[in-house]
Amino acid sequence: MVERFSWSLVGAIIVCWAFLLFGYSDTYTFVAPLEVILGISGLAITAAAWLHATVRLPRGIEFVALGLVIVSFLAWCWIQVRVAPAYGTDEVAFDQYAAQLLQHGHNPYTYSMAPSFDLFHVSPNGFTFRLDGTPVTQLSYPSLSFLAYVPFLLVGITSQTGIIVNCLAWSAAVVLAYFLLPRAVRPLVLLVGSLDIFTGFAVGGVTDALYVPFLLLAVYRWDRYRTLRGWRRWVAPVSMGLAMGIKQTPWLVGGFLLIALVLDALSQDETPRRSLAVSGRFAWRAAVTFLVPNAYFMVDNFHAWVRGVLTPVEGAIVPAGQGWIALSNFARLGGGNLRWFSVLGASGLLLTLAVLVVTYPRGKPVVVFVPSLILFFVERSFASYLIMLLLPLLVAATSVQYSSHQGVLAAMPVRWRTWARRVPLAGAGLFVFALVMATLSTQPLSVRIDSVQTTGQLATVVRVNVTATNHSGQTVTPVFASQSGGALSAPWAVLRGPHALAPGASATFELSAPNYFAQPQLTGGFQMAALTTQPAALSISPSFSPTNWHTSMTPQAVDAPVVIGVPQVIAVQVLNSDNSPVRRAGIPVYLGQVIYAQGGIEFSQAIINQSNVGETPVAARTNSAGVATFTVVGTQSTTDPVYFEANLVNTVDNYPYGYSPILAIRYINARG
Repeated sequence: MVERFSWSLVGAIIVCWAFLLFGYSDTYTFVAPLEVILGISGLAITAAAWLHATVRLPRGIEFVALGLVIVSFLAWCWIQVRVAPAYGTDEVAFDQYAAQLLQHGHNPYTYSMAPSFDLFHVSPNGFTFRLDGTPVTQLSYPSLSFLAYVPFLLVGITSQTGIIVNCLAWSAAVVLAYFLLPRAVRPLVLLVGSLDIFTGFAVGGVTDALYVPFLLLAVYRWDRYRTLRGWRRWVAPVSMGLAMGIKQTPWLVGGFLLIALVLDALSQDETPRRSLAVSGRFAWRAAVTFLVPNAYFMVDNFHAWVRGVLTPVEGAIVPAGQGWIALSNFARLGGGNLRWFSVLGASGLLLTLAVLVVTYPRGKPVVVFVPSLILFFVERSFASYLIMLLLPLLVAATSVQYSSHQGVLAAMPVRWRTWARRVPLAGAGLFVFALVMATLSTQPLSVRIDSVQTTGQLATVVRVNVTATNHSGQTVTPVFASQSGGALSAPWAVLRGPHALAPGASATFELSAPNYFAQPQLTGGFQMAALTTQPAALSISPSFSPTNWHTSMTPQAVDAPVVIGVPQVIAVQVLNSDNSPVRRAGIPVYLGQVIYAQGGIEFSQAIINQSNVGETPVAARTNSAGVATFTVVGTQSTTDPVYFEANLVNTVDNYPYGYSPILAIRYINARG
């Protein structure tokens, strides 16, 4: 029953792929036949899952489902690249730029990656910033992260190389996991592989997909490594070394796997010496594989290589992510001393190690997933750290042998068992202490947004006045940035305000957005962050919501031309955030008019509420139902329609907001 249900979900996923591609059929007409094939195939697979005589579908149908998911994913990726060809992250831009530098005979670890920002059109919001406001421009990953691009560059594939490699790597990971998993759970791979967070990472420039295929091979049946002979002994460690040569997350997986190999051998009554030998054989093979592609860069400039590969863990980088740090970044809980998050991560590492040892083999299935649990509590805990180990978890958990052996603890002398059980308790105490300190450490500055200046119809915030008070015991030099959409922007320019704040001092700062990408949208709330290096901390303001109201117009559309001189009544309703009417009289509503012609904006000549010809905007106040009424009359016939738009105005800071949808009216003479 479960298997039938799983395959019916796969059919539904294939139909969903068809729906996603359907929206692009008018631009890319080749999608229409594919969308039709996917739709009927998905429906057929769903039906076949329940109509087939046996629980399992024929292998042919299963392989067709796998192929359809991969083809759908690659077609969708191709379209996304065409729609938005810019790179979404600095990491994929760094990797391709590094590969291009190497192609020209340069060691990329000794060069700044800053040119890649403009070369690959990375949004400034995609940069990684340090606490002092400077962007990270050092290549930050081991060499295989960019060496994987070199073959594509050599054959002339230079456009979107990073995204191509990402998408191919994720496709390979899905196919490989499909064949490594037991047949009964293979539908899970197609479901997980189609989740939008993974597909979005692939086309968005998150390069973790590159190491996943190698990690799958490394963790498949890892507990039987000690029984392997000949070339089979090389597959898992070489794969682990290759995964570690791409990004740093597999470093943690490799460390836990080495410990698990020792524990597993001990639980099978091996001597400590032989158990360590098993882990040692795995370790040196993985280490050699890791070092081979990195050797040239290490010899050429060891300091630059070390500085590069340790950049993500060196500290002094702006905290971010969906883990525990989110409480500090958004809810202002903790963040006063970011070093506590380093202590928290280290104590979490020690705690999980102790629990793994004491409870082994109970934790055997999730050994490879433990790093995600640890990374949840560090100061940079992105979703890619937390969920990219999901496929390796599925492969490892379904391929290991579950043993009834009592484990390592039972094999210890009685007098050691009590002490062994106390180690996790001590680790838990240290972890809880670090968790409390990280969460309760007071942010050094209190930051309050006093007022904003907007860009009008562009509906963004371009300037902000904030008041900051230093509650710490030392002078701080704050760097300000806006936070919206879950990310910090580039540092804002200080137009007015002191360079530093003494202990107990308070000052008002006038801040200006450094670029358009840093300007928060008026349609949602935002916060201002103050970053400091001494202490290493962030201070966040309460959320500032420019508006919770907006407007709508009736009629929503005027489809037929209107004769000049004939009045047209437009009713503007004020709505709250739930789209419910704000039944309040006296709210000023403004109606503007303009002509958006092909050659640019033109002044229109309609009359609004008996005002002067072409006057814009014109104000009217709402009645008790929250409706403002405007009567518009056209005065001249034009080829292009007049576009009307209503908005509200903040009475304190005098900025417009709450724009309505646009109503277009084309005016003609009485004779047409």
